[in-house]
Amino acid sequence: MRSGPRARRGGQWPRWLTAGWLLACAGSAGASTPEAPALPEQALKASQPLLGVVVASQTLDVVSEVEGRLAEVPAHLGKRVQAGEVLASLDVEPLRLELEARKANVRAAEATTRRAALVLVQAKQRLEREERIRAFSAAEAEEAARGEVAVADADVALAQARQSEALARMAQAERDLAQARIRAPFTGTVTEQYLTPGMRVSRATPVVRLVSEELRLRFAVPEGLAPALRVGATVRVRLSAVGEELTGTVDRLSPEVDPASRHQKAEALLQVPARLKGRLSTGLLAEVFLHPEARVQGR
Repeated sequence: MRSGPRARRGGQWPRWLTAGWLLACAGSAGASTPEAPALPEQALKASQPLLGVVVASQTLDVVSEVEGRLAEVPAHLGKRVQAGEVLASLDVEPLRLELEARKANVRAAEATTRRAALVLVQAKQRLEREERIRAFSAAEAEEAARGEVAVADADVALAQARQSEALARMAQAERDLAQARIRAPFTGTVTEQYLTPGMRVSRATPVVRLVSEELRLRFAVPEGLAPALRVGATVRVRLSAVGEELTGTVDRLSPEVDPASRHQKAEALLQVPARLKGRLSTGLLAEVFLHPEARVQGR
């Protein structure tokens, strides 16, 4: 269909058509501003709920920092623990014996250092005597005394280095003994117990899995609704499996749209009432509803 002057040859446009064309041009010029147009409330209200999943804010496989045999694992499956609480303990007797051996090595190194320092003092005294009687003694005697001082000085440096090494090994043995008790790094619930008492563990061996009580919602927003979502926006969350509805606050939002799915990833921190703490499981599927006011919050 033709429009504009070609539709009315040799004539003039009606005033109402001219005004409409000017308004359309003005609207097109306004659309070139960098700010994306806001979605209407009706579009958000009529949109289908998004699919999300409940995840823990922190999930960690707690590992052993030392080698040894597990003596006990009080943190069983499903147990709620506080930050700093003992999750498992290793047999400390071998570690205690190792610490005592390291302490003995330190004492021996300290004695060697004192002996080397004493030999150095004696060598310096002999050199001073040779220098005082230089006119009455052979030059070879003074040179020998200087050589003894140099050797004694090197022995002191070597003894001090070995003493420092012994101290470092003793400090490591003290840390190993302290780490024989594996503690929870944060408050949470044990969701997996990998080992049982009597089993041997090495460094970095997972003992239990711990998940935090703070829950999050992970979901994806279609690119058509992505402009409506901002950090700080509120979302409504329906957990059909447990018959509960919660609210969440969007605090993480990917800056890009996935090229394959055409969705934008987002996460929201869930507000879990006290009556539901410890009752909601991670992995629950959720229906996510964007509130109409989501497009203006967080700006």
